[in-house]
Amino acid sequence: MSFLDRARQAASQAASQAAEQAKHAAEQARTTVSEGADKASTVMHDPSNAEKARKALSRAKSGVGTAIDRIDPGVLADVVIKATALQERANRALRAKGSPYRIAEISIGAAIPPSVTFAISRTNDPDGDGVPEGAVASTELLAAGAAGDEIGVQALDGSTIDEASLAGEVDA
Repeated sequence: MSFLDRARQAASQAASQAAEQAKHAAEQARTTVSEGADKASTVMHDPSNAEKARKALSRAKSGVGTAIDRIDPGVLADVVIKATALQERANRALRAKGSPYRIAEISIGAAIPPSVTFAISRTNDPDGDGVPEGAVASTELLAAGAAGDEIGVQALDGSTIDEASLAGEVDA
């Protein structure tokens, strides 16, 4: 037998072994999947599991209702009053600075703590182009404010943060 014939025979045997191993692995996978599907079917059709799911859904609905019931209408009214007062003051400040933008909408999320979101819109701008007459572009307001401000970073509550303490927080 020549070297080439022996190589062919060895390759044929290796291929046969690989095919047998692949067949065995496929049979194991089929058995595992079949068993898993049978178990899932049993669990889905088990009446006690359906009842457990109904009870869990009922508790979840009750929990949502209870959370909403716990919101004090007086507290919610205070949040609305404070948010709208802030909107009015911010709009006056925007008007005084000549900005064409206003806080047009407030959304209050009834969570604990409540969340407040402001939506900004442009005033008197039917075309959507340019800045309305008598208003100043935000880019100009920003440039004018940056030139005259040397107070550092200002938080939404009006407090200022100097750059040294800010750098210390970033490094920490």
